[in-house]
Amino acid sequence: MSEAVEKLWTARELAAFLQYQESTVRRMVSQNPDALPPRVSGVGRPRWSPDVVRLWASRPHPHRKKLGRPRLT
Repeated sequence: MSEAVEKLWTARELAAFLQYQESTVRRMVSQNPDALPPRVSGVGRPRWSPDVVRLWASRPHPHRKKLGRPRLT
């Protein structure tokens, strides 16, 4: 019954996954936390569950910027 449990991600690991700068994630934690995946509560510093982050990233969010040039319609 030994299941491998993934450790919680730091701001650096979250930034790498989301392809943001670490400083951007740290700023967003305090200025716009709704634009990031839900954090794990009860720990001292901001930490994220990898499974929650992956699920969050797989869904469309109005906070995310579209990358690339705008299309003409």
